[in-house]
Amino acid sequence: MREWLTAALLGSAEDLPEDFEGYVLGRGLPSVLVEEMRIGVWRPPETSAPDEGFTKQHGRRGLGEWREGWMTVPLWSPRGRLVGVEFRKWDGVKEIQEFRLPDAKWNPVFIGLTPSALQKIWTGGNVWLVEGVFDIALAHVIPETDVALGCGTARITKNQINFLVRFLSPSAMVYVAFDEDETGRKQSLGYTDEKTGRWVSGVPQRLEKVGVRARSIRYRGGKDPGEIWEKGGRSALVSAFNL
Repeated sequence: MREWLTAALLGSAEDLPEDFEGYVLGRGLPSVLVEEMRIGVWRPPETSAPDEGFTKQHGRRGLGEWREGWMTVPLWSPRGRLVGVEFRKWDGVKEIQEFRLPDAKWNPVFIGLTPSALQKIWTGGNVWLVEGVFDIALAHVIPETDVALGCGTARITKNQINFLVRFLSPSAMVYVAFDEDETGRKQSLGYTDEKTGRWVSGVPQRLEKVGVRARSIRYRGGKDPGEIWEKGGRSALVSAFNL
């Protein structure tokens, strides 16, 4: 199944339509990252997916003709093996679907985890955690030695924490720049659970407990880095984050 899906995604990243390239670059994704992540436009393969459970859920040709033309965002493990994909409708109403391979259960899954990103982390770079793929627009303004990674949502998994513990330099910092909405602030700063009355640690506190230096980043000018980029590009992000 991995080989079938990998081949389909790599093929979908070839010869991208001009309007699609304009869309993803306009939303703030660096061109180098688009290429390295192999972001593309879904082209249903001629052959059926070799996984019966997958075909029952997503169609004979893997997400079928009805998803043809959707944006594909491959998700890679630290070793460069495909662990999943995010499908996004990009030419109309926002809609997102996701598929993950079985070993995504024990791999850290970050949007934007590429060989060059891993190399920067290995050599001591800081990590900026955001939520979605377009929030990685933050990469335009952070130091070139640093890395922006998307967690997918305003949370961090045990596998993602273990990855940061293992690969991050002891002197490096994790900056948590989740969305400036209620959920993002709760996960960044911590909160009191209304049902139990117990304190729930935010992501920076959870990372600090396992020896990873971390802090929450507050910003202004928009709900998330992607929205700020759309409003004013690089200069808007510089102003919002005081960079």
